[in-house]
Amino acid sequence: MTEIDQRNLLVVRRCLRHRQAEQYALVLTAMGIRSLISPEGKFLNLYVAHKDAPRAKTELVAYDNENTNNPTDKNRSALNLPRMEVALIYWAVLLFFFAAARQEAFSFDWVNKGAVQAGLMLEGEWWRAVTALCLHLDAAHLFSNLVFGTVFLLLLTQITGAGVASLLMVITGAMGNAMNAIIHIPTHTSIGASTAIFAGVGLLTTLQHMWQPNRETFSLRRLLPLAGGVMLLVFLGLSGENTDVIAHVLGFGSGVAVGWALVKLKCDWPVKQAWQWKCAGATAILVATAWTAAAFS
Repeated sequence: MTEIDQRNLLVVRRCLRHRQAEQYALVLTAMGIRSLISPEGKFLNLYVAHKDAPRAKTELVAYDNENTNNPTDKNRSALNLPRMEVALIYWAVLLFFFAAARQEAFSFDWVNKGAVQAGLMLEGEWWRAVTALCLHLDAAHLFSNLVFGTVFLLLLTQITGAGVASLLMVITGAMGNAMNAIIHIPTHTSIGASTAIFAGVGLLTTLQHMWQPNRETFSLRRLLPLAGGVMLLVFLGLSGENTDVIAHVLGFGSGVAVGWALVKLKCDWPVKQAWQWKCAGATAILVATAWTAAAFS
């Protein structure tokens, strides 16, 4: 880099992320063009010598066009592998709470204290939006949520990473439960992880948008993930005895809304490993805090 005359430099790119600036610098290096990365405020400027600027700009435009128009293979190759330990933790958590509720472990009425009861939630018992996700009516209810929940959780971890996926599903599932309580009569009661599962379907529906070419222009192809998500909601979430259909719909809607916001923020998925651990910890703290609040209510 020191071979470039710094008095005769021109900015050819301004980047927000260091990884993006380094990628552009590697492209130029491969073309035999020396470059220099230098911070300026919140941006990272990529400099080249004046004489190299026209060719550098041409090469970078060609690189951007190639990666915009043909993103599928390259971007999907960067997806995380499914994290099976996340599935094991998911199973362990739901099985623990199912057994604890059946046996009334620690002389605690888990269902009565943790279920979504609309009237009590509106009176300030916010934790029920989270604790209800851990409880199930019977073994069949539990098994179906274990199976479908594992599938959608693993699919989501491929895009966002394991820690972020876990936190997103708990938060959007709780959002669905909260909205469900608002629109129902005070005596309405519901439990189950399915609200979070359909929130995960909603998240997948919108986050898949990031791997569609030409996503800035409208086309019917852009509607395919949404159509697929709606079909899953119809076939899996709108039937069955004691099914809280509205909770499923609101969970799905919460996932779509949060996923759409994340797409608009143009998050760089999957986020760094340090943030995965932070999000996993935040998920554990959120669930533990909710149950602690339930225990002392």
